[in-house]
Amino acid sequence: MTVADLFDRLVSKYLLTMMERVDKTTKMSGDERRIQLIKVAISLFSRKGFNGTTTKEIAESAGVSEATLFKHFANKHELYNAILDYKSCEAGIEQIFTLFEEAAQRDLDEKDVFYQMMLQILNYHEKDEEFLRLLLHSALDGHEFAQLFVSRKIAPLYESMSHYINGRQKKRILRGDLPARLIVRAFIGMLIHHSMNKLLWDKEQRLVKASNEEVANVFSEILLSGIRNGDKKR
Repeated sequence: MTVADLFDRLVSKYLLTMMERVDKTTKMSGDERRIQLIKVAISLFSRKGFNGTTTKEIAESAGVSEATLFKHFANKHELYNAILDYKSCEAGIEQIFTLFEEAAQRDLDEKDVFYQMMLQILNYHEKDEEFLRLLLHSALDGHEFAQLFVSRKIAPLYESMSHYINGRQKKRILRGDLPARLIVRAFIGMLIHHSMNKLLWDKEQRLVKASNEEVANVFSEILLSGIRNGDKKR
């Protein structure tokens, strides 16, 4: 364990302890309690995994009873959906969908579109690695949260990006012989691999040290150099 890992763990423990103390002594509204429960659940799931965390543990960490937890979330599935909505809102995932919808309607240049999307995702991953850990745990645990994330967020993202790419292919700006969904897979793959290395495996950035702006610029250039029509001058 590195010094950074130990510091992160101590800070997380301190923040969780302070949250518990405040919540046990402070009267919360229904919405405030709901958000508090979501945050506590996220913290526990991201550290211990879904299979290693019980609803009783979530309730105790939040300073409430299980009955109170189930008052706000009728079942685990409802809690998982609430977590996904909360984190997706923080990550600006809906804004990304809007970005591609507007790009398709306004015929925006693909370099700027891809760059802005990459930068937004990289900045969010750096700001909140907890969500990335949450997704990895859910995938490794074979948990329903992973499939929930794919069906509610990733599938629509593939649809929005593919629609934009198809439009650029029809105008012969992008190569039409490449499946749009494989282009999307390559795009997302670069981002996720980089974020996992930077945030989880290579925190000290011994392998690659670059700003998010530089990464977004280089990755978008690499992708576009392979999918643009060769006769289009830039």
